[in-house]
Amino acid sequence: DAPLAVALRAVGPNDLVLSGRIPQGHKPLLRVYEVPNAAAFTRSLLIEALERAGVTVDASPLGAQSTANLAQTSAETSRLPQVAELASPPFAESARLILKVSHNLHASTLPLLIAAKHQKRTLAEGLALQHDVLAKLGVEVDTISFGGGAGGSQADCVTPRATVQLLRSMRKHPAAMAYREALPVLGVDGTLAESAPADSPARGKVQAKTGTYFWENTMNKRFLLTSKALAGYITTAQNRELAFALFVNRAHIEKPSETVNAGKALGRIAEAIYLEH
Repeated sequence: DAPLAVALRAVGPNDLVLSGRIPQGHKPLLRVYEVPNAAAFTRSLLIEALERAGVTVDASPLGAQSTANLAQTSAETSRLPQVAELASPPFAESARLILKVSHNLHASTLPLLIAAKHQKRTLAEGLALQHDVLAKLGVEVDTISFGGGAGGSQADCVTPRATVQLLRSMRKHPAAMAYREALPVLGVDGTLAESAPADSPARGKVQAKTGTYFWENTMNKRFLLTSKALAGYITTAQNRELAFALFVNRAHIEKPSETVNAGKALGRIAEAIYLEH
């Protein structure tokens, strides 16, 4: 009968400690941890995967990477036999991960992927190309600001109007179906799974992306919800297709978990739109 209480903390560069209680019969619990050194973590996973496949690796998965025996140039690399190749899934799957579960690290790579596609390498170059993409889609780019790909930069600001412009344009885009299917569904999955009760008439009728950002209000020992947003599509009770964007800004909250309440309030507004239109 003990309440759910789970904590995850790092105790070194290679060790995590998971502690707490999960009541018997509790639904599966997901916790996300940001790896501090992605390259080292990937190296460890590769070594462990090779060992599981029966390949002997003369390196510890927990040790530091030694470059002494590695090929130093592309010419040296090209002479080595290829033993494996990793093909990434279609981009639609990455978009689904970003939108369904609000995966910020993947979102942060988007300007860089755009840059790489055009033989560029930097975030600034990618954002400049993103400007052109959004302008071509009919978004009033002079009304918005981006300093990164995930919305966590202080320079990241958009308007509901610009958001709806993007949503309306994407309805006519060749990737419209994949884009819409990647969005969370109200009361069903992703970040909207618990934003509406099971008996909500709008359950399954709203496909939309959430957005949450808050700062610690140190002086008052609470938090400032700088933004809570919901934007996407609604198939209304009258079978109309609507694009919408709802934003809450600068709301005072006592603790981070109260962002859930703001999300449920936006879900209720979406339900009202569903019923009234």
